[in-house]
Formats: sequence, C-alpha cells, structure tokens
Amino acid sequence: MYMLPDEYEVVRSRVAARLRALERALLELTQALAHGNVFVAGTAGHRERDLRAVCDAYSAIDLAMTDVPNQSVVTLGVVGVDRPTYRLAEQINTLKAELRAECAPLQRIRRRVVRREGGTEAVPVVRAILRSIQRSDLNLLAAYRKLPILGATPVSISYTRARTRAVYRKTVEQIGDLLQQNHAPAAIRDRAKLASMRASETHLALVRDHYENIRANVVYSGLDRRGRGRIMIAAELPILFLRKDETLPPSVSFPAADASGEASTRKPRESRIEAEPWLETFPVHRYLPRKPRAP
Repeated sequence: MYMLPDEYEVVRSRVAARLRALERALLELTQALAHGNVFVAGTAGHRERDLRAVCDAYSAIDLAMTDVPNQSVVTLGVVGVDRPTYRLAEQINTLKAELRAECAPLQRIRRRVVRREGGTEAVPVVRAILRSIQRSDLNLLAAYRKLPILGATPVSISYTRARTRAVYRKTVEQIGDLLQQNHAPAAIRDRAKLASMRASETHLALVRDHYENIRANVVYSGLDRRGRGRIMIAAELPILFLRKDETLPPSVSFPAADASGEASTRKPRESRIEAEPWLETFPVHRYLPRKPRAP
C-alpha cells in the first residue's frame, strides 16, 4: 500500500507537529523536576544522581549510537511531584497516545525514498517522514511508552524483576500465511509439516525471546479512582505520583541487580508447549496434549 504525494505532505505536517508538542512537554517536565521540590528514590541512593536518572529516562526518546532498535531504556525509580507537574505528566501521556495514533498506522504504508548508495527503496511512511524532518534517530517505542503515573498516594512500592517470554497463540492458517511468500528450503519443509498436521490440532505457539520484565507492587494509603487499594504495574520507567505535604513518602524497595536468585526460589511454571521449536523458519512450537482431569 502506497500513499499519494498530497496526502503524504498533510500527514508529514501532522506527525511533525505531534512530535514537537511531545518534545516541548518533556522538556518542561524535566525542568520542573530539576528545579522543583520533589521526592525521589532511585538505585543510586544519591538524590542528585537519582533525579538526573529520572529526567534522562523520561526524555530518552532518541536512539543513541549504541542503542538497539525497538528497545527502550529501563530505569527504576520513584518521584513525587506537586499538582502542576503531575498534570503535566498526564498531558505527556495524552501527547504520547496522540503521536502513536498518528504514526502506528503509517508502518503499514510504504513510500519510495532515495538510497544513499543509489537507487530507491520502499520504506514505511513513518520512517520516510522522520527522515525528512531530520528525526531518523527517534525511538518510536520509547516515544509511545507512557509514564507510569499512580492514581493515589502510595504507602509502599516494591519492585520485582523476572525473565519472561511472550507466547502468541496462532492458528495453523496464520502460521501458514507467515510462510506463504518465503521460498527458502526451510520454509518449504515447514509448509509440508503444516499440511501434515491432524485436523484436531488447530493452533501453534509463536514464541519470542526471553526478556527482563520489571514490575512494581504498589500499596495505596486509600483507594484510587477505580476503587483499588493496591496494584501491580509495569515499571520500566520511574513511577510518578502526586506528593501531598501532609503524608509521609512511600517506602521503596528495589530488586537485586541479578534476577537469577529470585528465579531460583520460584517453582517453575508448567509449560504447555514443547521445549523445542517444531518449525525451522520461525520459533513455532506445538502445544502439548492436555492432561486428563483427575476424577
């Protein structure tokens, strides 16, 4: 799917405006944190270094030379702010959502651009736009990722660290579609395997690599707007909450630097998929037969 030139210019202008608005708000937030009377807790154990880490994490939406694409920074920390700063953080999350709504559909649309080494190539429109406004270094995943904002005053925040992996349940037809345009010998063998499957075996598991999962258990002093007294949230960015003068700061506990100790104390979860991939082209596993229920 390609986009007409006139439509491209309109979309390009909207993306640039969304990005400028987000960058202005992020700059305003980091300035408010740097110069405001805030509570901060971090892994450095030093106020200035922890506050700098919070500001760097919130504003890190560009890829550095050593960064890996499609990944974003992980910074543990907690910051308590006044009401204007809290509202600014909420506004930033709105701007992030608007940028994502503008850019995400453009990943599926192509545009031909000139290659440095000569000739042209078809790239996603969003990448063509970022290149044209000199923002090829933008990390879209980091730009989309919302700030973790608490809805009530926390009493305690306890971080947990674990290694996990994403498993996607796919129909046999969906896996076949992934292989359809691949004519390599491995893909041909994989299609033959799919064709030989029993009719009763309708789904396969597409497994992604393990990744580190950082979450935080939060206990509130009261209830948030949704009536919850405690929550668990993803916490790869510093957690932000509204600081009230009459309340004590929360107790914050961070996990050990290495997750191996924590993992060894947990009972391994019983897997529902075969240990080894069944296909060659993609990390696709078969599901194990269901165990009969005990009488």
